[in-house]
Amino acid sequence: MLGTVISQAVPILASFFLARIYTPNDFGLFQVYFSISMVGTVFMTMRYEMAIMLPENKEDARHVFVLSCLISLAWSVLILLLVLLFRHPFAALLKQPSLANSLFVLPFTLLVIGVYQSLNYWSNRHKQYKRLSFSRIARSVNSSALSIAFGFVAVMKSTGLIIGDSLGQASSALFLGARVMRDEPGLFRNVSKVKLKEMAHRYRQFPLFNVPSGLLEKLSGNLPALILTPFFGIAMVGLFGMSQRMISVPGSVVARAFGDVFRQSATEQYMQHKECKHLFLQTLKKLTILSVPAFTVLFFVVEPLFVFAFGEEWREAGTYAQILMPMFLLQFIVSPLSNMFLVAEQQKKDFFLQICLFLGILSALYGGYYVFNSPKATLVLYSGVYTLKYIVELILSYSFSKGKQHAG
Repeated sequence: MLGTVISQAVPILASFFLARIYTPNDFGLFQVYFSISMVGTVFMTMRYEMAIMLPENKEDARHVFVLSCLISLAWSVLILLLVLLFRHPFAALLKQPSLANSLFVLPFTLLVIGVYQSLNYWSNRHKQYKRLSFSRIARSVNSSALSIAFGFVAVMKSTGLIIGDSLGQASSALFLGARVMRDEPGLFRNVSKVKLKEMAHRYRQFPLFNVPSGLLEKLSGNLPALILTPFFGIAMVGLFGMSQRMISVPGSVVARAFGDVFRQSATEQYMQHKECKHLFLQTLKKLTILSVPAFTVLFFVVEPLFVFAFGEEWREAGTYAQILMPMFLLQFIVSPLSNMFLVAEQQKKDFFLQICLFLGILSALYGGYYVFNSPKATLVLYSGVYTLKYIVELILSYSFSKGKQHAG
């Protein structure tokens, strides 16, 4: 848990410096790039990394791990070709021509994330929680330090956040990969093509259902940066990104740590007893006790805190954080527990939920612009849709935890 606290605190502390070095426009450009990369991560492993937890046989799990890594490598090569051919038209489509050169970093970023996702699930399968915690510390510390350093290099000023974050992710993947290979140096040896095909077919429900579902989820979460930039400008997206960086991202680090432990324990209990209701309620109670008081206090003080910490030009980011606070609270509580969709193999229901979320978010963003023509009204609608989604997700996850007879 100490590692989680450190990895949570570092980005917050770094933001005090980053907000003084970079402008809302710089953060806006980073937010657009970050959103593109997050959407791209859905394809990097075709969601096969999620299946690493499931095989009882270690050899099967090893081949699923190798399969997901090979898919990441293949996609990174394809994305590099696409960037070479279409970077300028794509940047023009988003009305951000300065983004074109930054897209050269994208294949590297996505490869690193894809490999890290596979290493994360492999380590999680073997209950290497300390290893995972230190990898997150490496990512937080290095991303923050490099982003600050690049901010003082004039020729890299506009892309410092992008390059710093990508290299920080790479350091995390290298750390985790080195530990995994040290403990199991034969992980990539004697790989059977027949076994790879067998595992790809056996867990085909993950690319069939989890990729479309994950794509809709990532699009829903990252549509603001991609849609609101031409609506309200890059600076507004930068302010929105800072509000997420300070509230949502640190909270998600803690929630992810809970999620790793819950996913492993829930998988074991569900396989043995066909239910994990007690574990679900126990985790829900811990998350609620930890989050509700903190987010309630934060709601009333977040705007003046932003002004005090970053300066008057970031006041609006504090206002946006206040608007999004109900969403952030439920995100913290529900995200770890939503692993029940994976544990209970309820990919079809998750896909349907993501379709509803995507349509809701799309309606909120366009409605906020065309009906109200207001960034604040748009974010109120956006937060409301996500809040409703998390409530439904919590109810369904609890139903799954009670066993297959309740899951439907």
